[in-house]
Amino acid sequence: MASVFEILRRAAADLLLPRVLSVMFLPMLGALTLWGGLAWWFGAGWLAGLEVFVSGAPMPDWLGVSLSGWLLGFASFMLLGVLLLPAIYLTAMLITSLVFMPLLVGIVAQRHYPSLARLEGGGFSGSLANGLYAMLVYLALWLITLPFWLLGPFGVAISVLLNAWLNQRLFVYDALSEHASAAELQQLRRAGGWPLYALAALLGLLYYIPLLNFFAPVYMGLAFTHYGLDKLAQSRGELLK
Repeated sequence: MASVFEILRRAAADLLLPRVLSVMFLPMLGALTLWGGLAWWFGAGWLAGLEVFVSGAPMPDWLGVSLSGWLLGFASFMLLGVLLLPAIYLTAMLITSLVFMPLLVGIVAQRHYPSLARLEGGGFSGSLANGLYAMLVYLALWLITLPFWLLGPFGVAISVLLNAWLNQRLFVYDALSEHASAAELQQLRRAGGWPLYALAALLGLLYYIPLLNFFAPVYMGLAFTHYGLDKLAQSRGELLK
């Protein structure tokens, strides 16, 4: 099997293809447009609800009424931002998974695996169910571990691990669903091991880098497609073309 860094290199090369460039920013722009619109219409109500939530926090008397009110408003605004970030992240991932992965898989398969048989062990309904399951588990774990963000680097490490789990859970299915049989799909998803999680963790770091995070979902889709099809070709005894 190709190394993690070789997979990343191949995905980077495919990212520059015209068909990929034409959709590179669309998942993140779609997610930002959706949540930006919702925040425009409902943001005042969301902030009011969060102000009620944070108003129970103790405030020193020396701050006074006006400064205490400003701090509560600022804390509510920051909390809303913290809640919106994973929502935007998940939405961009889900858009990539459901809308753009068939295109990305087709591009990678045509260029690198033209002789790999398509056994169609998965489909759109399976991708949707897998995406919703991954999203719900991720959100539950994210909320449970949210207090650990106060612990600095430890909180960041937990976030990276959660993102790695989400990335591989979401995209490995999509990468294999067209070409693998149902049995192959189940087997290869279970046989990832540390190389898969290392790849998922490295790709997840892109979301912390401004500008790079705008095309991270598409690049991630390409990388997991290379990973999945390479594993499938290896399991069938076929060589990379």
